[in-house]
Amino acid sequence: MATKEWFTVQEAAEYLAVSRRTVYKLTAEGRLNPFIIGKERHRRFRKQDLDVVPRLLSAAPAFTADTEATCLCATTDPLLAELWNNPQDAIYDQP
Repeated sequence: MATKEWFTVQEAAEYLAVSRRTVYKLTAEGRLNPFIIGKERHRRFRKQDLDVVPRLLSAAPAFTADTEATCLCATTDPLLAELWNNPQDAIYDQP
């Protein structure tokens, strides 16, 4: 049986074990190159491009404690402390 060389968005998502939305996101970020076919602008992906995606994802910068994305906490933001540290939410503070 011949190896499949071209994939639709759905097939690419299944091949990578991700959602279709992730495939569109990877395309928008330039991490995955689509080939546009026909007037309807159907996307197709080459197998060799799909095989590179896991390496691209693992090479993406990881968030650390120094990044803004992880700084949303009551200790660094007085407004969040006021919202989160209250008697009604005390039950969620338990380990």
